[in-house]
Amino acid sequence: MSSNEKNVTSYFVLIPVLGTMALIVLWVFIILGSFFASFGAPEQNTVNRSAVIERLKPIESVAIKGEEKGAVSTDTQTGSAPAVDTVEAPAGAIDANAIVTAACAACHSIGLLESPKMGDKAAWDKRIEANGGMDGLVKSAIAGKGAMPARGGNAGLSDAEVKAAIEFMMK
Repeated sequence: MSSNEKNVTSYFVLIPVLGTMALIVLWVFIILGSFFASFGAPEQNTVNRSAVIERLKPIESVAIKGEEKGAVSTDTQTGSAPAVDTVEAPAGAIDANAIVTAACAACHSIGLLESPKMGDKAAWDKRIEANGGMDGLVKSAIAGKGAMPARGGNAGLSDAEVKAAIEFMMK
């Protein structure tokens, strides 16, 4: 093999190596360029706080007549209370079955952690006696008992709804 043929062969090896090195250098410049471009001027990266508060503001608020007066939150921008429509729940409008299904059945359907099972009259009677009557049992359920969180884990339940749910589970 002549020296000219060796030089030609070495060029065929040298070209891919140089090409690979050129691509690596190009990638490094692209990565560094995008890295330093992300640091733009500080005014470009500020968050418009009032726009964020406006997007997070609740659409409406509802208060039920007879509930806690301090339950309404204030508007974060103006500091005033938002307009609230007061609605009084009609008597007998409590759907105890829906409440029990949503909040109580997970534990009380199987007696989880010694909770009285739905329909077990003897177990519920023991709880009523231990708490000094039905009102005491309702207060215990409102405050939470053992592993059961307050109001069965649904803080939105009223006292009357908790009582209706207990009465429903006792049947």
